[in-house]
Amino acid sequence: MDYKYTGIILNKKNVAETDRIYTIYTQEAGKIRVLGKGVRRPNAKLAGNLESLTMAEIFVAKSRGIGKITGAIVLDNFLGTKSNLDALGRVGDIFKIFGKIMAEQEKDEQIFEILAGFLTSMDKLSAEETSGRKMDILSLGFLFKLLGEMGYRLEVGKCVNCGAKLQPENNYFSPAKGGVLCERCHTVENKRLKISTESIKLVRIFMKNKIENLAKLQVSQKDVNNLKVIVQESINWL
Repeated sequence: MDYKYTGIILNKKNVAETDRIYTIYTQEAGKIRVLGKGVRRPNAKLAGNLESLTMAEIFVAKSRGIGKITGAIVLDNFLGTKSNLDALGRVGDIFKIFGKIMAEQEKDEQIFEILAGFLTSMDKLSAEETSGRKMDILSLGFLFKLLGEMGYRLEVGKCVNCGAKLQPENNYFSPAKGGVLCERCHTVENKRLKISTESIKLVRIFMKNKIENLAKLQVSQKDVNNLKVIVQESINWL
């Protein structure tokens, strides 16, 4: 059978003498792996349309196994990001995390949309004279939104242990409990992280706002660092 996907190419792996296996996140089927037959030959026409960090319409013939790519039409090359080493590095880090935590063949159009929105927003930032901090904020916002869409939305409105309203100071984040512990309850968890009041507010903002608006936020480097540790510990726990 023949299939058509709208997909974002996450990575590629050389196999055999002239082939590659591509990992692609698609709107129609979630994460898939497909074979590009002969794409490493010098005259291969498909290879240029199948670079990592490319959104494309991808045509796949499949009877059994992972399927073989028969054609690809580029929708967006994200050339701004590809020409900016800072942005490219951040997207590369996101793709590594995304590829590891996303299961294969699980369709989720909302996750596809926030991934596409993240890449479009990063591409715009790449064309501006912007700080790396804004790229970090966008990346962090994407990861928190991704966790939320996957069913691991962090509780930052009340204490995850007692349910009490969080006070402005002395709050702690628990990866195992998936949210914030108040000053009274933080000792119930051995592995906990101090979380600033501003970081709690930022996670709330990340979850409520569209991905394209997140880079407009003004965030201190201290809070960026705090959020990096929190999101990494959340991912490690998964």
